[in-house]
Order: sequence, then structure tokens, then C-alpha cells
Amino acid sequence: MHVDWQRRRLKNGFNSNTYSLNAVLVEQYQDLGKTKQRVIEHLGSIGEKFLTTRVANMRAFHQGIFWVAVDKRLELLNLDARLRNRIEADILKTVSRPDDDWALWGVTCIPRFDP
Repeated sequence: MHVDWQRRRLKNGFNSNTYSLNAVLVEQYQDLGKTKQRVIEHLGSIGEKFLTTRVANMRAFHQGIFWVAVDKRLELLNLDARLRNRIEADILKTVSRPDDDWALWGVTCIPRFDP
């Protein structure tokens, strides 16, 4: 099993150049001698703009929401620890885990900008 990233355009009515990244857990299998992929689980989605925004606490907030969804879905899959750690490490290459206080931005909404 591995994580496949799917980039999708969001149609929000305002800006058609907005994309989301969707982490999908897939596995390969053989079908009549051909290697194919089967979707196991959609793990989570995050707006691409939240990966690169200079507003550090907004970025951490959205990354935190993403990781809550990923952790919940991985827990439901009941994977062995080594496989789960490998999947999480693969996801971490694209979406980092925020600090423990990531959810505070939802309460304070005071932006902190990266230098």
C-alpha cells in the first residue's frame, strides 16, 4: 500500500485556480497479468494554498484539520504499526504535522506571518 496524491480543481464560484490535494491510500494488484491500483481509502484533503501560505498559524490550523482526518481514517483501517508509520512518513513529505497548539488559531484568529 502507498499514498497517491490527487490534485483537484475546486469550483467555488470565485476563483477557478484553487486546488486541493487529496491523499488516497491505494494498493497494487494483478489482473490478467496487468498491474492495477485499487483505492483502499480516501485519507484526507487540504487546500493547496494552505501548504504555502505565509500565515504560519493559518497553515498549521489547516494542516491540523487534515491530520485529524488522516489519523481517524488510518485508525479505522487497523493497520500494523510498521505499515502505518510508513504511510504517515510518506504523507509527511507533503503535509507536515503542526505543533500541539494548532487549534488555537480557530479561537484567536491572530495571524503570525513567516519572515
